[in-house]
Amino acid sequence: MPGYTRRQLKEDKFAETAQGAAEWATGHRMMVLVAVGAVLVVVLAVAGFFAWHTSQTEQANTQLAAAMRTYETPLTPAGTPQPAGETGATFSTITDRSKAAQKQFSAIADNHSMVSAGKIARYMSGMALIEAGDKSGAEQELKKAADFSDKDVAAMAKMALASLYRDSNRTSDAVAIYKEVSDHPTATVSKSAAQLALASIYEKTDPHQAAQIYQQVQKDDPQSAAAQMAAQKLSRTK
Repeated sequence: MPGYTRRQLKEDKFAETAQGAAEWATGHRMMVLVAVGAVLVVVLAVAGFFAWHTSQTEQANTQLAAAMRTYETPLTPAGTPQPAGETGATFSTITDRSKAAQKQFSAIADNHSMVSAGKIARYMSGMALIEAGDKSGAEQELKKAADFSDKDVAAMAKMALASLYRDSNRTSDAVAIYKEVSDHPTATVSKSAAQLALASIYEKTDPHQAAQIYQQVQKDDPQSAAAQMAAQKLSRTK
């Protein structure tokens, strides 16, 4: 092929490839449409999920803020007139306030379980039930929160659950939780926080073990507030 350049060969090869691709697409039109349709479904599903997640997050955050306001509402003596301009509920006892807040927290947790605010609401529902005097209900809520894949919320729930067990004379259960959290610290519950809680149990049952834990806390981070607290605890045992 005299005068046929390498560039022309490449161009012909490209033309043949392009033509072959076009012919394949024409002959497999249905397959192409199905494939493209599948990609579009995935794209739209992802976009839809993010839009839904954003909406859920905004709603849950707003509702959680309202529930926290209820939970933190200052108590007023029974029969006290509501100040002018105030429209929110008033409470004369911690029990009444906690019950009202717990209903809000529980609703948020049920309706927005897929977002962070919903998970926090489940934890707060358990805390509100503790204040309301419902230990059984609190245990159920805190167990749910303790099983979350969100380790930060789960750790807080475990610490609250351990405290509940201590108050219910279930010391061995509390010890097991404190050890677990100590071995797997999170951004919300440090290793030293769990160790201090564990050592406080051992103060009565095993003072030597308590002293060892306090010494370890001091050794791990001598300048921390936890180390200072451990030092105070040790000074009382001497």
